[in-house]
Amino acid sequence: MSIYISSMTLPGARIGDNDPLPRFRRETGFTIFKTKGDCPPDISEHLGAQTRTMPYRLQDRYGSEFEPVTIKTIVLENRYLKATFTPEYGGKLWSLFDKTAGRDLLFANSVLRPRNLGIRTAWTSGGIEWNFGSLGHTVFTSDDLFAAVLKDEGGNGFLRMYEFERSKECVWQMDFHLPEDSRLLLSHVRLINPKKEDATTYWWTNIAVPEDGGTRVLSSTQDVIAFGAHQTITFEKLPFLSVMDGDLSYPKNATRSFDYFFYPPKGVKTAWEAGAASDGYTFFDRSTAPLVYHKMFCWGNHEGGRRWQDYLSVPGKGDYIELQAGIAMSQVHDKPFPAGAVYEWTQCFGGMQLDADKVHKASLEAANAYAEDNIDRAISEEQLLAEDERLKAAANVVPAEKDIVHNASGWGALEQCRRSALGETPLPSTLCFPQSSIGNEQAPWLELLEKGILSERDPDEIPVSWMVSPEWMKLLEESLDRPGGRNWYSLLHYGNMLFEFWNDTVTADEAVNWPESEQKRYEAVAEEAWKESDRLRPNVWARRNLARLELARDNYASAEAYYDAVFELPASTVDFAFCAEYMDQLCRRGQYEKAWSIYASMPDQIRNADRVSIHAAVCAVKTCRLDIAEELIMRDHATIREGENSLTDMWFELCAKKMAAAEGIDPAALNKAELEKLKEKAEEDCPPPRSIDFRMSYDKKNKYRV
Repeated sequence: MSIYISSMTLPGARIGDNDPLPRFRRETGFTIFKTKGDCPPDISEHLGAQTRTMPYRLQDRYGSEFEPVTIKTIVLENRYLKATFTPEYGGKLWSLFDKTAGRDLLFANSVLRPRNLGIRTAWTSGGIEWNFGSLGHTVFTSDDLFAAVLKDEGGNGFLRMYEFERSKECVWQMDFHLPEDSRLLLSHVRLINPKKEDATTYWWTNIAVPEDGGTRVLSSTQDVIAFGAHQTITFEKLPFLSVMDGDLSYPKNATRSFDYFFYPPKGVKTAWEAGAASDGYTFFDRSTAPLVYHKMFCWGNHEGGRRWQDYLSVPGKGDYIELQAGIAMSQVHDKPFPAGAVYEWTQCFGGMQLDADKVHKASLEAANAYAEDNIDRAISEEQLLAEDERLKAAANVVPAEKDIVHNASGWGALEQCRRSALGETPLPSTLCFPQSSIGNEQAPWLELLEKGILSERDPDEIPVSWMVSPEWMKLLEESLDRPGGRNWYSLLHYGNMLFEFWNDTVTADEAVNWPESEQKRYEAVAEEAWKESDRLRPNVWARRNLARLELARDNYASAEAYYDAVFELPASTVDFAFCAEYMDQLCRRGQYEKAWSIYASMPDQIRNADRVSIHAAVCAVKTCRLDIAEELIMRDHATIREGENSLTDMWFELCAKKMAAAEGIDPAALNKAELEKLKEKAEEDCPPPRSIDFRMSYDKKNKYRV
């Protein structure tokens, strides 16, 4: 077996600078579901989740134009398999090539096309991604991981990838092993909560498998949790579910974007899931507890679903389904992560040729039993549990800096500095965070740690990073009374930390009930910090944050006044994010003319930003600038969010107003009822161009959840 560094060059779009604005957790909200029907009682436990972006910045700067993009790869290869990892993109396993069969086990995307599906927006389809942290595609999906090449006790080489996750202040490592005679790639994952406080965590291995129109999903159980309308959960048995017609072991029968979660029997030690192609060639994974929950996701056999797959890849070559494995019952179940806790498991990935008739012409129960017999021959439960023990030992190997073949951020090294300075237990020795990785983003916080203050910077420049940790908040709070410590910059960050503060020690279903008095107490101190920041040196950052605070309080007039004050300062045009955000808020309040006037006043580089042009299209439709609206709608948009229907909604209203104009009626004079009637007609008579149709469901009463 060999491990080597290589690269691949793909047609693709590069990800540019990050969004400079902090995206606060209060704006994300909680996802809380309820059970329906005869669900087992444990399904209601920890039912809820929240996605958190801070302290990370959004990666929302990418376009649609292709250019050659070269990506660093780390390859594990033996005589049966070739596994290609991309450490610059969250350690994604881009390809797992079966050399015997001459085909890829995974959907290996032929392009690098980031789209707005991740927590930080930029996400690419295909391969296997490792989703750790919070609900959604991980903050690392388009970011670097550390990678080190190590050796186990037997002298066998393996790959470790790891990072420090800043929002939960936890660490994770993934070890990948490919023994010389193995037809299976083995991964051993370890999640560690190194804090003295409880936390919550999240893990889903997300596997993209080709969907050839006849792919069947098989599993070690037929019991599933399915999602219905109005955020309800049902407990059912495949292949036929109440939420949709047809045999849903075949994703092709899904008439909308759809998922379900397999519910294993209590106490299982391992579980498996498989995707069998039309010809019987089958990908499978098998994993040890706690990674015993599995999922199927498909885009759905409808125009919008097909458009999404083309949008993420190359038209006609991007069809896939997702087979996933997690440590909680579903992706909207929080996982408690006690102080000092460690979760670890082993997961294997492989493929085999099965008899197509026994897979596709049999009942689901018979097909599952047939697949399980073959998976047992490839790797039985006893064999996988034995591998788990072996790989646990390898997971304790301590890397040296010389073993690192790819560097990531300096945040882990900074955390080691903080722990050392305050006499706290260091991060686990199985993770090497070199001091040389500390860079510009960490510099202000290293200064706070070493000099006791956060020096001010030019308010017209974009702050280099954000911080939300309670430990750093305490250090910053103490610095405010020191000479030079109380300045516009330190107060801006202090306000951010206060406004972002939340009870991280409990799961989402409990945190949602955090006392309102506590929220208001933190909000009030954050407000004073931001106001003082702006008094000391007028700055767009504090004013924008004050606008977000007023929006959280439903004080729209005050929020608008703060946004207006942002645009009194020249730094408001240092980035398009201010314009996009303010236009969005004005459109939500029906102030389309004002939003349009702001758009019209901006320089070209801001007007041409994708999200700004989408808001401008809304304004143009609403204010009956119909020709301009059509041009804006029909642009090649790169940042449409999963579940977003803005383009088709605008299209139907545009067509409705054109119908009115064709009949000699002033579109601006239509009342609400008249407009709605025409929009209903437009939905029947004016199908949207395929390029703008991203609807994940055509059933108005059952919109896909976002």
